[in-house]
Amino acid sequence: MATYDASDALDDLFGNDDYATGAGAAVATRTEAILDGPSPADSIEAVLRLAEGLPNLDDVRAVDDNDNSELTQTEQQQKEQTEGVISTALAAGDAAVWVIAQGLERAAKGRWWRRTHASLGAYVEAKIGRSAVYGRQLRKNAPLALETAHRTGTVPKPSHVKATIKTEEKYGRDAAVTLYEVVRDVSAELGERPTADSLMAVHTRLPDQLPDLPEQQRAVIEQTTRRALGVGDASIEAPSFESESNKSASIEAPANEDEDAEKPTGGTETAGTADGSNDDDIEDAEIVPEHLATLKDALKTLNALNKTVTKDVFAQAAADPAEAAEYARVREAIIKKATAIRNKALHAPKP
Repeated sequence: MATYDASDALDDLFGNDDYATGAGAAVATRTEAILDGPSPADSIEAVLRLAEGLPNLDDVRAVDDNDNSELTQTEQQQKEQTEGVISTALAAGDAAVWVIAQGLERAAKGRWWRRTHASLGAYVEAKIGRSAVYGRQLRKNAPLALETAHRTGTVPKPSHVKATIKTEEKYGRDAAVTLYEVVRDVSAELGERPTADSLMAVHTRLPDQLPDLPEQQRAVIEQTTRRALGVGDASIEAPSFESESNKSASIEAPANEDEDAEKPTGGTETAGTADGSNDDDIEDAEIVPEHLATLKDALKTLNALNKTVTKDVFAQAAADPAEAAEYARVREAIIKKATAIRNKALHAPKP
C-alpha cells in the first residue's frame, strides 16, 4: 500500500488544476463528483491509509486509572505520533468543507441545477444535506478561507471564517488573515486552539482604524489579541492570587460549530471587566435554580482556594530546588484553570 502523505493530500484539495483550463463538461463532472463524495470503498481506503500512521494498538501500554506518573519516552512518542494523525484528519475535514464551497460556487455560476431542481437552495440541500443558508455562507466565506489556508498553512473552520469575515469587511482581507494567524499563534502559546469566540473577542477590541503598513498593522492586532485573551498586559484584571502572570486563557467555542454556522449572523458579545464587589457577601437563597446553585457552589470553592493559595504558598513551594519541575507544572496548570474559569465568566451573558 502506498504511503499516505497528508501534506500532498491537502495541497491537492486546494489545487486549481483543470478548473481553470478544462472543458465545461469536464468541470461539471468533476464538481458533481466532489459534491456527491467518493464511493464508500474509496472513503474507507482513505481512512485506512490515514490510520496507518497510528502506533500499533498492541504496542500501547495499558495504564491503571490511578496512575498519574510521567509519560515514558515511548509513550510520549506514541502520543505525538497519534496526535499528528488526529490533527491531519481534522485538517482534512476542514479542508473538505471549502472544497464543497468551491464546488457549489461553480454549480451556482453554471446553474447546473436548472433541469433537476427548483432552485439552487434545493440543489444544495439535496447535494450536501445542509440548508441553503449554510451553502450561501460557505460560498461567501470561501475566498477568505482559502486565502487564510494558503497564507497561514492552517485551514479555518466555517465558524472561524464567519468571525474573520467581519474583520475583512471592516479592515480588508490582509487584516482578517493576520488576525486569524495571530489568534492561532497566541492560542498555541496558551495550549489552546482558536475558536469563533476568541476571534470575535479580538475583532471587537480592534481600534476603528488600523495602520496601513503591514508590520504596524500586525503589531496592533497582536497587542489587541494578547489583551483580549488575557496574556501579558491584559486589560482585564487577573485573578487576585496570580497578579504577575496571566499566560493562559481559554474561551470556549460554541458546542456545535456547524449548527452555529447555519444561524443568521447576529450581534457580538463583548467581555466586561471583573466585578470588584466582595463575593463572600453573596448569600444562599432558600430555593436556587440548579445552574445558579452550581455557580454559587463554585464561588464558595474559589473563595476558599483564594484564601488558602497565598503568595507565600507559592514562594515556599518554589524554594525547594528538588521540586522545581513539579512546581512549574503545577503553577502553570493553576494559571490555566483559573484563567479559563475567569474567561468563561467574562464571556457569559449579562443580566
